[in-house]
Amino acid sequence: MNIKPMLLRLQNALGQDNLSEQMLLYPGLNSDKSSEINGNFVIGYNGSPNSQTALDFILWMAYQTRLATQKQVTVHVVYVIDCYNSLENTIPKAPLDRLDLQEAANCHLPSAERFGFQCDTGTLSRPSGTQVVERQSSTVSLANMLEQVDRILWQARCLSDEWRGSLEAHLRFGAVATELQQVVEAQAADLLFVGCSDITHPLVQQLVPCSPCPILGIPTELEAV
Repeated sequence: MNIKPMLLRLQNALGQDNLSEQMLLYPGLNSDKSSEINGNFVIGYNGSPNSQTALDFILWMAYQTRLATQKQVTVHVVYVIDCYNSLENTIPKAPLDRLDLQEAANCHLPSAERFGFQCDTGTLSRPSGTQVVERQSSTVSLANMLEQVDRILWQARCLSDEWRGSLEAHLRFGAVATELQQVVEAQAADLLFVGCSDITHPLVQQLVPCSPCPILGIPTELEAV
């Protein structure tokens, strides 16, 4: 699915000349894949103001795509409980044209292997030689966390209903970039939307070497402070 017409429609609707350039953070490894009968859009969502803005955009794009192409488009909302604080342990990446083969191979590793962590229901432990990160205080139980996540995803479903769209919610545990990538690949996604406005953001940096589809972000002026 060609995302350029979608971005141009959005740009024209909002009356901004450079919106498509701002939002396209990365064109993807397979951006020229053949068009399918159905479309799949994936968004990383956690209920933050930035991810809420991203959700507004992706639902609008899905709606306009259905009108323009008569294709059924499903929006996959992915909430990742970050077991590893993976966005805080990002090593700055080399320029895109200098990514090595090892980094590309790491794209397909599961979270624990890629980040060197083990995730269980008790503690989050780093490799030997580093300290153990204890689980959150018992006052914030897993049950409370899941209840909060369910409420956030319910809000996303309600917003999708307003657009009369098709939405699937995914709850994942692991490293954010790895789990998003797995959903993208499983759904053969046409695009991935994140609540970031710059390619230097740690999440985008982790996704770029691996993403088969374009990565979109929110315009800089709409990013929450």
